[in-house]
Amino acid sequence: MNPLFLAPTTLIHAPPLTFIDAASHAGYEGVGLRLNRSPGLPYYPVLGNINLVRDIKRELANSQLKVLDVLAFYLQPDSKIEQFLPALDLSAELGAQYVLVQGDDFKWSRLCESFGLFCDIAKSFKLGVAVEFVPSRPLSTLGLAIKLLSEVKQQNAVICIDPLHLMRSGGQPIDLIGLETKLFPYAQISDGYIAPGEPDLTLLGRMPLGKRCLPGHGNLPLREILATLPFNIPLSVEVLQPDQGAYSKLSAREWASLTLNASRDFLQ
Repeated sequence: MNPLFLAPTTLIHAPPLTFIDAASHAGYEGVGLRLNRSPGLPYYPVLGNINLVRDIKRELANSQLKVLDVLAFYLQPDSKIEQFLPALDLSAELGAQYVLVQGDDFKWSRLCESFGLFCDIAKSFKLGVAVEFVPSRPLSTLGLAIKLLSEVKQQNAVICIDPLHLMRSGGQPIDLIGLETKLFPYAQISDGYIAPGEPDLTLLGRMPLGKRCLPGHGNLPLREILATLPFNIPLSVEVLQPDQGAYSKLSAREWASLTLNASRDFLQ
């Protein structure tokens, strides 16, 4: 079965140590970590907090959790690649395999230049760079992500498929067939809903966030998407805990366990 990792967004309100504890208690293979602020999302600063960094390293070692990826590096018009150096350095220290990048710049030539420089620096830390295309960002589709990698030609660059983003940006499972398998060393897993009128390609680059749910509880062709990806790759479980209803009352440990078990059941 695919190794399962707990994505930071799944426990979006949990401080880092609570998050790591929940992943370990549930039985996840490892975690993703958020070291950079993402627009509109809760954020617990880690960089520069010597005591917290020490405690994170200790908890990861004690739990034997692996770090799959670090979120999220936004390449924006005014981004200076040097600003990411501390986060990349710490990502490498924590044993991360990938750093997750979103393209948030409508000027294609500048995005390509920024991405190339970012990959070069990440390579010096022995980090892979995973591009996540997102319908609410300028780099909004699978086709654009493939174009970016094709034009920039960086050996450490890959693509992280988010099933909800794929479908809401107008993609289909068949679009993944025939692509190089090395482009997809891991992926995200969650179900979600394609709302009436979606995908609306006129909204690409400024689309509101979609609704996620546990695997098998939405209307995405999740089995078909996973079937097109390489066999048994790591999957990052990204299912935001609801803020209303019975699920909202669960502890961090309980929600981590529920999402892990639901994902395992779906994959079996």
